[in-house]
Amino acid sequence: MGDLSNVQELDAAINVDILEDSGTVTFFTGHISNTDSLSLDDTLPLSSQSSSPVLSSLHFDSLDEPIVQREGIKKILVLHRGQILKELISHFCDPSVTQEDICIQVVLPDGRREKAVDDGGVLRDVLSEFWQDFYEQCTMGNNFKVPYLRHDFGQQQWESIGRIIAFGWQKQKYLPIKLAPVILEQAALGCIKSPLVDSFLRYVTESDRMVFESCRSDFQSVDREELLEIMDLHNCRRVPTADNIELLLEELAHQKLIQEPAFVIEQWSTVLSPLRSEMESITAAYENLQPTLRKVIRSIVYPAVMNAQQKNISRYLSSYLRESDTQHLSLFLRFCTGSDLFLRKTISVSFTQLQGIQRRPVAHTCGCYLELPVNYNYPE
Repeated sequence: MGDLSNVQELDAAINVDILEDSGTVTFFTGHISNTDSLSLDDTLPLSSQSSSPVLSSLHFDSLDEPIVQREGIKKILVLHRGQILKELISHFCDPSVTQEDICIQVVLPDGRREKAVDDGGVLRDVLSEFWQDFYEQCTMGNNFKVPYLRHDFGQQQWESIGRIIAFGWQKQKYLPIKLAPVILEQAALGCIKSPLVDSFLRYVTESDRMVFESCRSDFQSVDREELLEIMDLHNCRRVPTADNIELLLEELAHQKLIQEPAFVIEQWSTVLSPLRSEMESITAAYENLQPTLRKVIRSIVYPAVMNAQQKNISRYLSSYLRESDTQHLSLFLRFCTGSDLFLRKTISVSFTQLQGIQRRPVAHTCGCYLELPVNYNYPE
């Protein structure tokens, strides 16, 4: 691209149609210099047609410097909705990708590109979809998840996922908070800071957790047959007693959360250990990223002046959020900000006059901007 007289290279570079077929597109965003002698009519069109006529009308000889500067290089990652887990892992298998200035373009299932420019919102949305798919396809556990080994995931794939963790944290302060925190601590810090048994109790099923907590508080009140069945399911090799139950839980927790995913932790460690100082307090980061009603309501900003109708809509929104559980708060944040986690984004609300079948909330995730029609009655 340094020599603009090469018509074929220039034509290929400005052909936006290749986004449909290629996984990665690189284009230049450098400043244009010495353009006083050029009119707007001479601007290169973004067209797949031959650019020879346009080039012939440009007076390159009058320019002292090249039009395109090499510093501003962006890499577009083209991802397909529903295939983001596989495609993002494939892109991040290249270690150099984290050093690039990346923009993301998402293609819909029908082949059309989503009408969005990645100013942060698209990346947050992609990270949310990626980790949701990862939890479902690559982990086991209840409230906290633990990665399990897959025959189609080797060292390269797990290192790639580690780079995605680091990339999400550095770009958007996003962490996969459904992963047991002790796993990320072991990978990034080389040691465990969070209570191991507490993470284990959130990893097991709700019924198992209740039995284990009863054992810790009042061992004699637990149904012994049920306890032995649960311990057998977790491959416990010793008979639990009031004296050894805490030790057994520690051992089971270490086995499930550290030993079994040890290969995954080892691959992630090569990527996350350089970020040790940035990820020093993973537990605090988990707490800050967890959506809560108080955080979400405080993040919403309404116009300074509102009429009676608009005030009613703001109260309706507040009532909806107060009736929402954690899952629906995450969905609300995903709709407004692109992220299913609380990333301290301010959600600015405005009001529209949409009516009939056009009446709907509209969100702009890059600016975290929410448009609400005033023609609603609660609980519509």
